[in-house]
Amino acid sequence: MASLTPDPWSSLSAERFEALARSHGTPFYLYDADDVRARIQAVRDAFDGQVQVYYAVKANPNLGLLRALRTTVDGLDISSGGELDQALLAGYDAAALSFAGPAKSRAELTASIVSGVGCISVESVREIDECVQVARGLGKRACITMRVNPQLLNRAFGMKMGGRATQFGIDEEEISGVLQHIVAHLDALDFRGVHVYAGSQCFDAAGVVEGVESTLKVVREVEATTPLRCMTINLGGGFGLSHVDAAKEMDLGALATLLSPVLRDFAATSSVRRRFVFELGRYLVANAGIYVARVISAKTSRGKQFFATDGGLHHQLAAAGTFGAALRTNFILRNLTRSDAAPTRCNIAGPSCNPTDLLGIDVELPAPEIGDLVGVLKSGAYGLTASPILFLGRDTPAELVRMDGRIEVGRRSRPMTDFN
Repeated sequence: MASLTPDPWSSLSAERFEALARSHGTPFYLYDADDVRARIQAVRDAFDGQVQVYYAVKANPNLGLLRALRTTVDGLDISSGGELDQALLAGYDAAALSFAGPAKSRAELTASIVSGVGCISVESVREIDECVQVARGLGKRACITMRVNPQLLNRAFGMKMGGRATQFGIDEEEISGVLQHIVAHLDALDFRGVHVYAGSQCFDAAGVVEGVESTLKVVREVEATTPLRCMTINLGGGFGLSHVDAAKEMDLGALATLLSPVLRDFAATSSVRRRFVFELGRYLVANAGIYVARVISAKTSRGKQFFATDGGLHHQLAAAGTFGAALRTNFILRNLTRSDAAPTRCNIAGPSCNPTDLLGIDVELPAPEIGDLVGVLKSGAYGLTASPILFLGRDTPAELVRMDGRIEVGRRSRPMTDFN
């Protein structure tokens, strides 16, 4: 199995961080593509090649990062026409893309069919009918998988996206009629299989296995009641990775020990050549990112220390605890300039007038000084891509990508006026 490290930045010196800050300004993001590639390979190795790994672009759509992963990842999970364009710009074959999302527009479906997207994960009868109409008009067949909202509410996942009333997928109890609808339109539809995404942030291997077994039950129903065959079985993902505990994440070895026999036995029951897919975002890239900001000001307020930086929720909303977090917890913070300073209990504030703009609340850090660089670890997923970058009107941060020891610009900094 590929070697994984909880901190790819431990070998980067204070002088190197300062040099990057001088060259690219602060704040900035830095992503380690080698760390992501190692994680992709680790998943493959754990399952001895039984599964393919798709990267969920929504987690981090940086063009430089996508290009760096192209030769390693099996494909991409996309969620919009913009992500389709980004994937194609990064050099991916459209056949290696899977398009999910509950509100695909006709224009997006048309672009997907024209470009030859490998799997359009249809989430409603409306999307199926749109695919039929567009495909017939183009003289093509739309490649689809059917996204199913499972009946099972899998409590092992921190954020649950199935097993309840939801905008995602077709309810499992309704799939019989939908399958017949697909069968009636096979002149325009190329049915590839099923897609089930139970949720995210799961740390329990047995919970993932339970979800997979539920998915395979759906596959059996599809194939027992229709002439359709599921060559592609998208098992979702949602492998857990903590932003608080450097070492806490899904145990791949434990998961493979439990799940590999299930996949192997299922594949052996049919002559159909199966393709099992995990689509992973946070698990692959969160660890590989660091957000770096500079301390601008320091003060004491009623006995508490505050250090204000030029970075905050406008670039790293998740670290401020306001992106899908039920409970506010601090991301792992580092004083990158003076790691050997005496520790102090303090608060790390962003530059806005919003009282929630705090990258760290009551954290212990080597005592910062004005001018020091502070790093927010585990910032590779849902960082800039999930933040209100026009809030405050500050420049967007440069995004840098490290690969094979080289650091290059993945996206330049932009002023607010570039968005006019």
